[in-house]
Amino acid sequence: MRSLNLASAGRLSRTGLAGPEAEAALLQKLDALPWALSSVTISPDGIIAAAVPEHYRGIVGRDVNYQGPVREALAMKVPRVSEVFMMEEGFAGISQSVPVLSLDNKYLGYTDVTYRPETLIGRAIAPVLEGTAYDIWVTQTDGTVIYDTTQEEIGKNLFSDYVYQEPGLQEFFRRVVTEPAGAGSYRFWDREWDREIEKEAAWETAGIDGAAWRVVLTEQKTPPGTPETSSVRNASPADLTELDAYVQSAAAFAANEGKEAALREFNNPTGRFVDGDLYIFAYEMNGTVRALPFQQGLIGQNRLDVLDVHGVALIRALAWAASRGGGRVYYVYPNPAAGFAEELKVSSVVPMDDEWFIGSGIYLSHVNATFSRQERDALMQRVHAARDFARKEGRDAALAAFNDLSGQWAPGGNYIFAYSMNGTTLALPHQPGLIGTSRLGLLDHYGVAIIDWEIEVARGGGGFVYVVYLNPDTGSEALKLCYVVPVDDEWFVGSGVYGAVV
Repeated sequence: MRSLNLASAGRLSRTGLAGPEAEAALLQKLDALPWALSSVTISPDGIIAAAVPEHYRGIVGRDVNYQGPVREALAMKVPRVSEVFMMEEGFAGISQSVPVLSLDNKYLGYTDVTYRPETLIGRAIAPVLEGTAYDIWVTQTDGTVIYDTTQEEIGKNLFSDYVYQEPGLQEFFRRVVTEPAGAGSYRFWDREWDREIEKEAAWETAGIDGAAWRVVLTEQKTPPGTPETSSVRNASPADLTELDAYVQSAAAFAANEGKEAALREFNNPTGRFVDGDLYIFAYEMNGTVRALPFQQGLIGQNRLDVLDVHGVALIRALAWAASRGGGRVYYVYPNPAAGFAEELKVSSVVPMDDEWFIGSGIYLSHVNATFSRQERDALMQRVHAARDFARKEGRDAALAAFNDLSGQWAPGGNYIFAYSMNGTTLALPHQPGLIGTSRLGLLDHYGVAIIDWEIEVARGGGGFVYVVYLNPDTGSEALKLCYVVPVDDEWFVGSGVYGAVV
């Protein structure tokens, strides 16, 4: 990333910080970093001169000199990795910047790449930890957790968040942020959030260009729980209709008994609503956990931004389905009955009122839901390229190209699709008969409203969803990881990677 930043700074030395050529230099950089979020140029007086992708153009001209990391980058005039801060683009992330000098060596300002630290760090750490008993968390020296294999910890502060206030924990955390390297032990929840355990830890300092992140490796010291004391549940309902009926029965109970009484029952691991592998979960619409009987450590925590292993925002999806009256969604989640292996799960949710919802889910263990990082990166690059093509060539020309079976945008299962934000089919090269039809409310094999879900994610700026859909390469329905992004406020484009046949 540093070399790409420096290369773009070299181009900006010739083009200046603003205008179409500057934007082209920034886009070229982002195209090589599909997981990055944005790139800007900032003048010496703290004014944003250019911003990409296009939906961030509205911040051009804003004075951001009030932000500490911006002032630091402008004052130091060296490559710099900021701490996490709330950016003008509207998200909390890291700005990795390099200075831009004119051809006669005059300081013009700087350019950056922004990203969520958990995304960058996770790309390096996740493959190393896979199949091991180790966990890793990473903190800034101010105590802000910027990565954790337990996602619920990301973004919290070790010294101010209520969940960390036990004196022994505080003493250990103070050592971590003050000592560049060390070892020790502490007591905290296990990775499934169902019991407190002793953990052994060792840490070192990592980072470049001003960043000093403490990388903490932990191992469970307390022997793992046996199936009798963990949340293993082996039974499953006969079908999804039974799942829906189970959730509806819990909703009726909550309506009759009241919220607090219902939550006490839903949180009881031996209560009436724990049935084999079934249990009721409950969340506020804002993502705060109210009931998780086998993950009691998560009660009261906000999980709205938690992503599954492939980047699907699962709690947002559940809350969205509940907010529209209920429904089903997919996500990948650790299955206790399979040694906490990551497996595809379909959950059914219903709203209790405008403030909270309940649900339950079953694992689809027969469906292999594995998609590699390389597949996801290529998918994001493909969709970003289609979006940029559409913005450059215009809607009509782009849709004609996307619908051309012999063209570059329709190579078998990697085809680009497009829909309007009202559900009208705009591009579907292998199903041309559907062009112009509305597909709002379309349910896939497992009853998930896949087009409605894609629209919701696109309206939120883009992201990943799961669908079960026909694979033109095989002629069979298969699980598909899709990535969608808006072209503008009216329509979006997407593509997908096919996995297992359903």
